[in-house]
Amino acid sequence: MTDSFIEVELMGVTLLGAVNSPTVLLRGEDRILFISIGPFEAAAIGWGLEEEKSIRPMTHDLIINLLAGLNCTLKSVNIYALQQSTFFAYLLVEQRDASGELTGIIRVDSRPSDSIALAVRAKCPIYVSRAVMEEAGQDINAIRFGESEVSFPEDPESDDQEDDDPDDPTERL
Repeated sequence: MTDSFIEVELMGVTLLGAVNSPTVLLRGEDRILFISIGPFEAAAIGWGLEEEKSIRPMTHDLIINLLAGLNCTLKSVNIYALQQSTFFAYLLVEQRDASGELTGIIRVDSRPSDSIALAVRAKCPIYVSRAVMEEAGQDINAIRFGESEVSFPEDPESDDQEDDDPDDPTERL
């Protein structure tokens, strides 16, 4: 994996652009890869990051449960290609027999968004090919993240407010 792929950190999911498109941010070395995804996949990734459990298994939870039932483990997610503005990924799954002996490694094609939703649940690494990161990743030093000044309203229970006399009409001016 280390020759043609780099391990990336899932920084999270955010809304970007004028239409607030859900976007995954993957950081690898000095670059960030932005991948636009659907709102349902964004929610699935968010729930996985927050380790939220629903009453019944959601689709990505179901897949992880199926893998476990088949003595399989998701070993990695690999985003390997970019063609016509579409990213391509696959899952690497290890299968073991009842004694724990490795019986095979299976490559399963998957959308990057679904792969990432599975990776956060399986706590497995995410890799991006160096070629994809070079082509589509942005230099982290060239990215300007939102920097806005935050102001908070005065606390109505602050010391300044306690001296106010509600019956004094001049206090309301």
